[in-house]
Amino acid sequence: MIDGWSTVSSTVQYKGVRLVVHRDSVRRADQGLGTYEYTESADGVRVAALDGQGRIALVEENVYVCGQRLLMCPGGGCEPGETPLAAARRELAEEAGIHATEVEPLTMMWRMPAGARTREHLYLARGLRIGDPHRDTSEADMELRWVALDEAVAMCGDGRITEAGTLAAILLTTHRIAP
Repeated sequence: MIDGWSTVSSTVQYKGVRLVVHRDSVRRADQGLGTYEYTESADGVRVAALDGQGRIALVEENVYVCGQRLLMCPGGGCEPGETPLAAARRELAEEAGIHATEVEPLTMMWRMPAGARTREHLYLARGLRIGDPHRDTSEADMELRWVALDEAVAMCGDGRITEAGTLAAILLTTHRIAP
């Protein structure tokens, strides 16, 4: 808890398979009372898979909640008891059919800190071997796209890539590999 803050009460408003909605009453450091409603779900991962030709693997799929088809780095949620690194390797293989000899962390970020208690772990994968994806039924419309890294950066700036974890992973990859 933040220094000087205390939780007065906490209730679960809804509990689903992958999401919990909380309502907390808190006393802030100034002794004022406040109410915070937020969601909690498993941590997620996004993987910037960079091949030897300087291309990044992106998956394109229909995202129901957004009502759009989005381009994203492969990724998803951590399973119970699974480390973010293991989830990154699993999601990369499942969604894109990619296995990597090197997977290194780029950063950890909060997905939406004012309203969600969920972190996103970003990774850079290199030393790629391409196989067959093993997508679940909700990913049947997913397509793998290879994009030059500099083009992916341009796509982040012009609105063709809009998913937050993917934006950060691409830009951090560019920063990481810069001479």
